[in-house]
Amino acid sequence: MYEAHFGLRGRPFRPTPDAGSYYPATGHEQALARLQAALAEEEGMVLLTGLPGTGKTLLCHCLVERLGDGYTVAFLTNSHVGDAAGLLQAILHDLSLPYEGRGEQELRLALTDYLLKSYAEGRRTLLIADEAQNLLHEALEELRLLGNLEGRHGKALQVLLVAQPDLAESLRQPVYAALRQRLAVRVQLDPFTKDEAADYLIHQIRAAGGRPEELFADEALAVLARATGGVPRLLNQAAHQALGLAHGADMAQVDAEVAVEALAMCDIEANLDEEETDTIPLKEDNGKKAQSLYHPRTNGKARHGVEDGEDA
Repeated sequence: MYEAHFGLRGRPFRPTPDAGSYYPATGHEQALARLQAALAEEEGMVLLTGLPGTGKTLLCHCLVERLGDGYTVAFLTNSHVGDAAGLLQAILHDLSLPYEGRGEQELRLALTDYLLKSYAEGRRTLLIADEAQNLLHEALEELRLLGNLEGRHGKALQVLLVAQPDLAESLRQPVYAALRQRLAVRVQLDPFTKDEAADYLIHQIRAAGGRPEELFADEALAVLARATGGVPRLLNQAAHQALGLAHGADMAQVDAEVAVEALAMCDIEANLDEEETDTIPLKEDNGKKAQSLYHPRTNGKARHGVEDGEDA
C-alpha cells in the first residue's frame, strides 16, 4: 500500500508474529533466557504470562529457533479443545500423527509411545500451548500428567503454557493445587518502556529497508510510544495506520498530527501532554500540511540507541 511511497522493501508493522523482525527489548530477552534455562534444566512445565499484544507468541517462535535441532515442537495455537481427548487429538495432529477414530486412551497411548521413542532416539518434545487461559481443567490436568512423562535420563515431554494473566489467577483455586506445584518457573512478559517503544518503531522501519529519521518525526515517535503503553501489537497497528495516512496525504514523513489521527483510528487515546496539545494543530481540510511543524531530526538515532546503518 505505502511501501513504494516510502521506499520500503515490505510492510514494517505486520499483524502476525514475524521472528525475522524480532526486537530484542531487555524484558523480552530476559524472558527468553529464563525459558531457555527452564527447558535446559528439564522443568516439566513452565508458564509464560503477559497482557494481550505484548509479544508472547512471537517470543515462543524465537524460543523455538534458539532451541536447535534437538527438539520436536508441537505448537497449539487453538486452545479451545474441550476435553482431554480433544487436547490429545490436537497434539497428535500437530505432530503429524494419526488421531482420527481413536478413543481417549488410545490417543494417550499413541502420544506416550511417540514421546518415549523420540526421547530414546535423542529428541525431546516441547509442547507450546498458546492462549492457555482458555483450556478447561480437564485439559490442564492432562498436560500436567503428560509433563510427568520421563525417559531414562530426563523429561520426554516439556510443556510451555502461554497465557494471559487470568490463568495465574485461576491457578490459585484449590482444584489446581497439583498443577500449581508443577509450575516452578513462571515468566512474565511486560510491555516495552517508552524508550524501547520508540526504538521498536525505528527497528521495524530499518528492518523493512527504510530510514526511520526520514519517515517519523521525533514527536510522532513520542506520541505513539506513550499512547500505546509500549504494547507491540498496538504500536504495530497505530504505526501502520500512520504511514497509510501520510501516504494518502502525499506526505514524506509521519508527524505528531498524523500520529494522533492514527491513534484515533485504532481507538487509542493519544494522552497528549500540555505542550503537545498546544503544538499539534487540528487537521487541515485537505489532509495535507504546507510545511513541517517540527524541527528535523538531528540526533534521533543516537538518542534511541541505534547508530545509522547498524542492524538493530
